[in-house]
Amino acid sequence: MIRPGSERDAGKGMRAMNGSHKNRPGNNVHCTVPDEIAGEGRTVNQETNGRKNLNLYPITPIKTSTLINNLYRVPDYDLKSTSSLPSTPRSQIIKNPALTGIIRVLYVDDEPALLEITKQFLENTGDFRVDTVSCVPDARKELMKSSYNAVVSDYQMPGTDGIAFLKQLRHQGNTIPFIIFTGKGQEDVVIEALNAGADFYIQKGEDPKVQFADLGNKIRQAVRRNTAERALRESEERFRNVVKDQTELISRFSPDGILLFVNDAFCRYFGVQREQILDRRFEMQVPLEDCNLVKAHLRSLTRQHPVATIEYKIIMPGGLIRWQQRNDRAIFDDSGTLIEYQSVGRDITDLKSAEGALKTALVEKNMLLREIHHRVKNNMQVIIGLLQFQASTVSSPEIARIVLDTETRIRSMVLIHERLYKSEDFVNINLGIYIKDLIDSLIYTYKAKTAIAVEYSIDKILIDQPMLIHLGLLITEVVSNSLKHAFPDRSTGTISVAFHRKENNSLILSIHDDGIGIPDSCLREKPTSMGLQLIYMLGRDQLNGEIQIEGNNGTTFTFTFSPALPEGI
Repeated sequence: MIRPGSERDAGKGMRAMNGSHKNRPGNNVHCTVPDEIAGEGRTVNQETNGRKNLNLYPITPIKTSTLINNLYRVPDYDLKSTSSLPSTPRSQIIKNPALTGIIRVLYVDDEPALLEITKQFLENTGDFRVDTVSCVPDARKELMKSSYNAVVSDYQMPGTDGIAFLKQLRHQGNTIPFIIFTGKGQEDVVIEALNAGADFYIQKGEDPKVQFADLGNKIRQAVRRNTAERALRESEERFRNVVKDQTELISRFSPDGILLFVNDAFCRYFGVQREQILDRRFEMQVPLEDCNLVKAHLRSLTRQHPVATIEYKIIMPGGLIRWQQRNDRAIFDDSGTLIEYQSVGRDITDLKSAEGALKTALVEKNMLLREIHHRVKNNMQVIIGLLQFQASTVSSPEIARIVLDTETRIRSMVLIHERLYKSEDFVNINLGIYIKDLIDSLIYTYKAKTAIAVEYSIDKILIDQPMLIHLGLLITEVVSNSLKHAFPDRSTGTISVAFHRKENNSLILSIHDDGIGIPDSCLREKPTSMGLQLIYMLGRDQLNGEIQIEGNNGTTFTFTFSPALPEGI
């Protein structure tokens, strides 16, 4: 129904509203448009709110089409021929890039002519598809069987009015955009509509082009806002479900310790109800030795470094001490003021227990390994002592030399176990230190009359024990050969040892002496001496290396080890 507020309002038209509208003083005259308009010649009857009022201005009966044309100022449009209706200027349409496709609108009004006019104006924009019904019961049926993006409804209609319809939808939880589009403009009606959940309240009566352009824009705006709010609700719900199902202890708290949010895992862990701890301080009991650690952790969070992790102990309600690991993020506003903390924690008590057991086992293992290396070294020292005793009882120089060579080989292994015994690393040994100790031991053992100078060029390389045993024996054989044969009747001599890693990851060991050189027969023929046989066996067979022997300007042994073959290099 269209109920102009007064005769003066009917002449001037009414304003589109999205807020309050002051009532004018004086009595109102209501002009009721019949429910069905048969065409020209129907009249509008004068009503006075159900009672006579002699002070009312007299109203002359007017034709329905005349009333509609005057009320909406539609200049000479044929209401039966909608093709003559103008389309809304595109300059008056607010496009919504977030919306795709046609916006489906359900328009409810008990005036058939107005239904048709509104439908045509909106659909002429190309953005809307409008279905029309003349009463609220029919509107409810349409909403049940079809999907709509927005509802536009008149206020005063037979039976259920537009605001009552709106309240029914909101009571059912339906948040569809709802626009009241009516000629009723009292302030209390506007307030009631907006309080009931109307997105906009538009009062009929302006120029049609402006009126319907505004209606279209309001529909777009309401649909856009509803779409954004629904997307936000869905996003929040997804986030809430993710957080709710997490086993981590998730919480948010203000700088003064007031809990703002906790998830279910947090409540289960501490045995509390969410309602008991939200919006109040929840102080976890922390052992005295960890209190300052936690405080310093929170103070360390700055705008430049807002995230940090801490591990600390807490005292549970039953007195049991458990370990927690917590990742905290400080949240600052635009001015740099700290507003809250976000925390994700987890219980690491089992991890700490396993870590402690592992450390204990590691200490025990290290003690055991240290004792094993110590005993192996001592046993080898006993063997060396026996060899030295045996050498002192024989008269043959050849036998004494064999015993001495055997002793030096054993010493190369003794040095390895001695290094491992003194080292914190029971797997790898520093190669440079080991080679220097080994050559010093060989020089001391052979008691050469020649003063030997040793030059070293060794990269920092770690070698594991199995590899080092073979490498030590190899170096022992080469250096022993130089000490015994390279410097006869000489007071000084030089031995150079180099060990490098090349770009292709291969290892190069070079041992050179500036002595008299090696006989050509040793280079051409198959080695017959035990020393050379050991050199070939260790370098080529055990270490999978290539051997090159040169006899110019002394003797040079060069060994090349492939990185893929020797284990542990």
